Amino acid sequence: MSSDTRTPDDTAEPLAGDESDAPNPRGVRWRLLLRFALGLGLLLGVVVLLVRTFRPQLEGVGGWFVSHFGLAGVAAGTFIADGFHFPVPPQFYMLLATAAHADPFAVLAATSAGSVGGGTAGYLVARRLGHIQRVARWIERATGKTRDLVGNRYPYRSAVAASMSPMAFSVLCYLAGLLRVRSGPLIVLLVLRVPKIVLYYYLVRVGWGFS
Repeated sequence: MSSDTRTPDDTAEPLAGDESDAPNPRGVRWRLLLRFALGLGLLLGVVVLLVRTFRPQLEGVGGWFVSHFGLAGVAAGTFIADGFHFPVPPQFYMLLATAAHADPFAVLAATSAGSVGGGTAGYLVARRLGHIQRVARWIERATGKTRDLVGNRYPYRSAVAASMSPMAFSVLCYLAGLLRVRSGPLIVLLVLRVPKIVLYYYLVRVGWGFS
């Protein structure tokens, strides 16, 4: 992501196999961090609003969901959300589990496993689709500057920058698969998903407590 001297990690081959990719300007990282921080604030605000408006209903639905599906249901919902870009985000399942007063460590384990597993599945599916010529052409037209997040010639820095992006995790994993990101940077992207899950869950619990 910067133009300084390469480290040993930076000498690895490009994530997308394109030596012409230039690292993003340093200012891009600050914009990503700002957008990420704004997204966290929005998440907290939405949780507070929902809980203050629908707390009894959330407790009823959350208790029903956890009693019928358990934390395996939380993990499965998160897997679908982060693996196939399902419109119900992982934070919703966190909120249901919080409303049901589920054990926080168990909820974190379930959502982390579901998210990382879903991202891996999305990567593998997209990587296979990348062999289709029409899909490959679509990548060139549609990804634009977004490719720099996962297709930079500084692979590990790119993975870290992508993890800070406000872009949906499922979309990042799709792009990583379509651009044939190697296993090392991919693992970094997946591992850095866990601290974000922890942060999201913390904000959900704070929002619940405020209400």
